[in-house]
Formats: sequence, structure tokens, C-alpha cells
Amino acid sequence: MINVNTLLDTATDCLRFVTEFFEVISQSAPHIYHSALQFTPKLSIVWRLYSKHMHSQAARVVTGIPTSWDSCTASAGVAAGVPCAAWSPCGQSIVAAFGNTVQVQDSTILQRTSIFTPPSQLSQGTCHPALLTFSPDGCRVACSYK
Repeated sequence: MINVNTLLDTATDCLRFVTEFFEVISQSAPHIYHSALQFTPKLSIVWRLYSKHMHSQAARVVTGIPTSWDSCTASAGVAAGVPCAAWSPCGQSIVAAFGNTVQVQDSTILQRTSIFTPPSQLSQGTCHPALLTFSPDGCRVACSYK
């Protein structure tokens, strides 16, 4: 039986690998082995699974290989501006104001995971989220309205 956590960790690591090296791989698939794996963090699951498939005559990085993945950068276009937003302490979620709603999004794929509307007494007026923040453990979101 496959451990669900191991499977999820592997899928997450593979997503980070593809996100990080998409541009070079999309230009030349063999660069998965020629350069992308060369710069993959040594503690990553992708490195442990696939480094043995690199050719010995491939380039060798002597210094500068990260030990873990850095933060992932992504962007998304929205019709209207975003007046306020915040990253979760773990970096896995973004909370942002859209109109009078507050949305929590997965920071890797920029997909909405939750949406919150203001209490009914606030939604009658023209109030909008003014300040957003995560709790230190990243489990709760606080929002003030103006």
C-alpha cells in the first residue's frame, strides 16, 4: 500500500521541479538531465529519484546548488486591482481581497481554496477589506473592513 503522505510529497516536489525549470525544459526536453537536475536541491525527492539517470559526462555543478526549494513565483491577472493581500507564514497560501470578498488561494497553482464574504451587516454598505493577515500558525485569517 502506498503511503498517502509520501505520494503527496512526491507530487508536490515534482510540481516544484516543473515550475522551477519549465522554461528550459519546454525549449529542450533533454535539459531535464543536462541542466535542470543539476540545479535541483540535493534534499528534494526529485533529486533522490532521478539523479542516478544523469549521464556522467553531463556538466557538474561544483558550488551553488540549493539545499531546498526557494519560494515559488507565480502571477495571475485579475480584472480589478487587489487592494490588500498577505502570504501565509508557511508560504503555501495567499489571502487576497476581491471586491468585498476575501479569497484564500494555493500559492503554487493560484487556485482558490476558500472564499469568505463579510457579515450581513457589513455587506449592506460599501465596505471593503482593508487589512488581511494570517495567524502565526497559518490556520486562521483576520480581516478588517473599511
